[in-house]
Amino acid sequence: MLIKNLSRIFKICLLFIITDLSAQPNCNPKIFPFESGEEIIYDIEYLMGKTWVTAGKVRFKVEDSIVQNINCLYIEGKGRTLKNYDWFFKVRDKYSTFISKETSLPIHFSRNVREGDFHLDYNYDFDYIKNKAYISESRKKGNSNDTIDIISCSFDIMSSVYYSRAINFNSYKYNDTIPLNIILDKQVFKDLNIVYKGKEIVINQNKKKINCIHFQIKLIEGTIFKANETMDVFVSDDENRVPIYVEGQIIVGAVRVFSKSIKGTKIPIRYLN
Repeated sequence: MLIKNLSRIFKICLLFIITDLSAQPNCNPKIFPFESGEEIIYDIEYLMGKTWVTAGKVRFKVEDSIVQNINCLYIEGKGRTLKNYDWFFKVRDKYSTFISKETSLPIHFSRNVREGDFHLDYNYDFDYIKNKAYISESRKKGNSNDTIDIISCSFDIMSSVYYSRAINFNSYKYNDTIPLNIILDKQVFKDLNIVYKGKEIVINQNKKKINCIHFQIKLIEGTIFKANETMDVFVSDDENRVPIYVEGQIIVGAVRVFSKSIKGTKIPIRYLN
């Protein structure tokens, strides 16, 4: 149960800092709070009985790139089980996106899933003139192509994560509820919610104190999640908006995610001690 749920937990990790992009006045922030060279590594811990077990890791990185003659930021997220668990159920998942530096919109998104004997590859190409996403899907049983309708300022799950870091959270009040719109698995999900919970001090694994913004994600039954799943999320209350810590009670058990290593942020992380 522990390892087979790791992919699901990784997917939730990708969701943990997304806010409603379509509700923003525009989707082209003047300043990104991240840049090429940023790399963040997280430990994923799962509660087995009364013991917390480190079951996997997630790494996010940002690099400069050029796609279709467009200057882009390449953003990649990789999730994997630790080698100690590979013999039982090996997970190597990868999500990546190319974001235009000019428009802040994704140009191409890919998802590569390797979980035990299960293999899945998705590739999305976005057309904002026609408001379409063209999707190719590859599985062991064969390949397929599809087209879905999207709305203005539509983002894949990876570009959503990074775009949300540019949002001014100071415009929200305690307990404000914000809907989430996410493109995932060839669908547009509009029934997730986030609740702003103010600001708190978080102590990381190295006993360093960090001022953080706190919000809770409430996941709605009927999509990729079951009922009553929630996540408490803490992101740094500075110009970086780096996700620092996540915890939650979900149907498959309790999970927490620690930022293990933070490198290449636009400004140094500000610790209180």
